[in-house]
Formats: sequence, C-alpha cells, structure tokens
Amino acid sequence: MKILLLGHMGRDEALADKLKGHELHVIGKWENPGLVEKAEKSKGRFYVTPDIKDTQAVTDLAEKVQPDMFITNFDDSLAAGVVEAVREKLPNVLIPCPDKQTARVEWDKFYLRQLIDEIDGKYNPLNYMVENFKDASLAIANFENKNMQIALKPRNLTGGKGVKVMGSHFGSYAEARDYAKDVLNSASQSGLEVQEKMTGHEFTLQIFTDGKTMIKPPVTHDYPYREDGDTGPGTGGMGTFSMADGMMPFLSSEDYEEAFRLSISLVQLIASKGMTYRGVLYPSFFKTENGIKIVEVNARGGDPELINILDLLDDKVDMAEVLKQIATGTLSEQSISFKALASTMVYLVSPDYGYRSGPTYQFEIDEKQVAKQDVKIRFAAAEKISKHKYQTVGSSRTVGLSALGKTPQEARQKILNALSQGFGERMPLKFRQDVGYEEYINKLRG
Repeated sequence: MKILLLGHMGRDEALADKLKGHELHVIGKWENPGLVEKAEKSKGRFYVTPDIKDTQAVTDLAEKVQPDMFITNFDDSLAAGVVEAVREKLPNVLIPCPDKQTARVEWDKFYLRQLIDEIDGKYNPLNYMVENFKDASLAIANFENKNMQIALKPRNLTGGKGVKVMGSHFGSYAEARDYAKDVLNSASQSGLEVQEKMTGHEFTLQIFTDGKTMIKPPVTHDYPYREDGDTGPGTGGMGTFSMADGMMPFLSSEDYEEAFRLSISLVQLIASKGMTYRGVLYPSFFKTENGIKIVEVNARGGDPELINILDLLDDKVDMAEVLKQIATGTLSEQSISFKALASTMVYLVSPDYGYRSGPTYQFEIDEKQVAKQDVKIRFAAAEKISKHKYQTVGSSRTVGLSALGKTPQEARQKILNALSQGFGERMPLKFRQDVGYEEYINKLRG
C-alpha cells in the first residue's frame, strides 16, 4: 500500500517501523530524521507543513500523494477535522482513525464526563464543569469548605500540559482561583473542570478497535512529570514501562477487567449515538481506595505509551493489515498478539522542557552502538545536521529510546548502556532516571 502518515513524533516513527514493505509518505512540522529516512527508503517522501491543523494544506498533500491509507495520531489534527477533510477529497482512502465527532472524547472533557455519567457515574471523580470565573470560584470554595484537594483541567486540548494538581503545581485555593481565571480568559478554552484530586496509582491502556472488536493490550504506566520522583512541571510523558505479565503491581485481574469493560461500554455508547469509533482508544485510569476512576480518554495512540505497545507486538503481526481491518470494520482478535516481555521507554528532552523556551542544543548519536545494546531510537522534536549529529527543535521531547526485557529494569539497563555507549559524555539532553527503576516500581506495590 501507499500510506500517508501525518506525524513527526516518536510514536509516529514507532508506527512507521511496523509499516515496512509499504510506500510511506509523511507530513510533519519538521523533518524528523527517523521518519525522513524511513520514508525515503520506502520510495516515499517527507513533506513539511507549518501547521498540522491546517486541513487545506493536509488535504492538498493527500491529493498529491493519492494514498491508499491515511493515518494520524495528532489530537489537534483530529479536533480540527483533518480526517473528514481528507475523506471528502479522497472518499476511497482507508482511515483507521476517529473523526472529529468521535474524537470529542478527548478534545472536550465535559463531553467525556457526561458520557461516563451515562454509563456509571461512580467512575467519575467528584467534579464541577464550569464556563465562567464565578462558577469556578464557587466550585473551588465547595472543595475548600470540605478541605479537599483539587485538580484543575482545561476543557479543551492543551498538549498534555494544562492539568494542574494541588500539592504538585499549586499550593493554595487562592492559587487555584488564579489559574482558573487564566484558563477561562484564554481564547483557546471554553471551560474548566474542577475535580477532586485523585490519589492512588495511574495506569493506561492502548486499545485497538474498529468500533466493535476491542483488543486487550498490556497495561502501561506513564511518567507525566518532568523530574524524578514525580516532581516538577507536568509535561508530555517522560517515559513509560510495562510488565511481562501485561499488568501492574497494584492491579488485580478484576481491576483490569473492570477498566476494559468500561472502555467497551464507552465505545458502545458512542455507537448508540450513531457514530463508530475506529483507531486507538487510550483511556487513563486511577486505582484509588474508592475503586477505579477514569482520568481522561484520548482518541489516538499515546506518546510514549503507544511506543511500548508497538514494540511488544509479536513479530508475526502485520500492522498494515491490522490498520486496514480497523478502517473497514473487520478487526479480528487473532490479528494482534503481544510478546510476553516487559518494556521501558525513556524520552531525552531539551533541558528547558517544561520550564521555559530555550536555545537550540546539538548532540551526537552513534546509532550502531545504540543498536548493539538492543535499543531502538525514536526521534521526536529533532532535526539532522550531518551524519550522527542532530539538534533540538524547540524546548520539547527530543529523542526516545526503548527496549524490551524480562523485566522493566532489564530493559532500562539496556537504555542506560545505550546512553553510555552511544551518546557521549557531553550530551546536553536530560531524562528521568527513574523510568523502569526497580525502586520506583516497588513503591507502586504498596
């Protein structure tokens, strides 16, 4: 097939790895080195567009390429209606992704809470959905009167960086009101969710579905804070791990089944409203002392969580065929299976990531030395300068390293070896040392 991928992050390169043998064309905001190489090797091309939400620019390129399949994992692009725009111009193209309306579970947090309430309100934390500062103040006061800590979530997309949690990002109800005011004054936001702060352990699922069949994946655990010990600013995921048994130390099989059943109910509820959800459904849950709670639902593969899951696919899995089945509503449970291994994925980031805009940093990678450690490189916000030499793009996640092993710790050690052997002592990028770390995982058992 001729496949057009809208994407320039590590998750997108991991997907491209699974599409070998097909002609790959890629659209991105910058020339991701790994995707450029993979596209060119497949006889395809990489196209740069300044705005991945520009439906006209994307559809113009799609008309130029004339692909058999179009894929994107960008939340902004899905919310902008890119899928509908491409389908209108190319009605026969296969698209294994949700459209704007089914992706609303991600880009409208109010809508998701309403859907979960329809299924069973016990899965929602105590929350207030407000559209003005007066109501936000009242909601915050209600929690303050009960001496309950809170979390604040902008209603619309923020690139994974808008959620603020009491104790981690602000220390008082007055600060909460200040942040609420900022959000509600933003032109990009139409509301704010004020909810109780959930305590417990978070876990995520990357569920492939055609709207009818849903594939059970291994559980992943994300590191959404910038610094070791889950401290510092909230960011896009700094890393992830999964266990060889597909579970987490704090989860029972009953917990997993309950979370998966809730995911099934959500897809079925969407179907009852005349829509079909196709693609990757990415729900995030908290295991709390009051049971399973839903944190959010994303309408695309996670970055980095999808990288772990793609790495864990059995070698016999034909990913292009899986995507075709998703697009045509013919997904079979027999089409996807996973290795009984653990995985760890670590993002190397600009030193300024999560804190400020900073300068461009240059770094070198000895790709052969990294490969010798059985580690895969997935570029994100990076560009190639020359052979083995790269530079950061903005203050963001720059390059990902992932590995498999009998345990997350074994996979983590491979990554540390790759960093030692393949990156050099003056490497300026930063990363969390505790991703897949045994001591961190042991704390999850408590």
